[in-house]
Amino acid sequence: MTYIQRANMVEKKNKTLKYLIRVAVVLVIVTLLLAGLYIWQITPRPYSAVVLATGDVYFGQVSYFPKMTLLDPYTIQAVEDPETPGQPSLQLLPLSEVSIWMPKKLVLNRDQVVSVSRVGEDSQVMQLIRSRSAAQ
Repeated sequence: MTYIQRANMVEKKNKTLKYLIRVAVVLVIVTLLLAGLYIWQITPRPYSAVVLATGDVYFGQVSYFPKMTLLDPYTIQAVEDPETPGQPSLQLLPLSEVSIWMPKKLVLNRDQVVSVSRVGEDSQVMQLIRSRSAAQ
């Protein structure tokens, strides 16, 4: 075997090795991205209260990417209490029951959001959300 033939074989091996390394790096990156996406999807998001510039208050799970979205949205609505006529009471209702279009998520305009705060785990709002979820 001549020197040129050996050099060609070494060059082919180097090219093959570089190709395999590139494929392995791409596979590792894709695997890490898919694992991160899976973990992000199964991780429970806390409920938050979102106050808009209009004065509306919504409760739900806030997602900031790609747009600010409220998943599983709830709103507060005043209803007349049958036990004490003339005195309204507040009810927490899923937005899907209040709105005609029955949204499962609410896309928010960030410019209209005044504040976002986490709902306490022991708050009345969280207890009502849990009781509604358990009833469904």
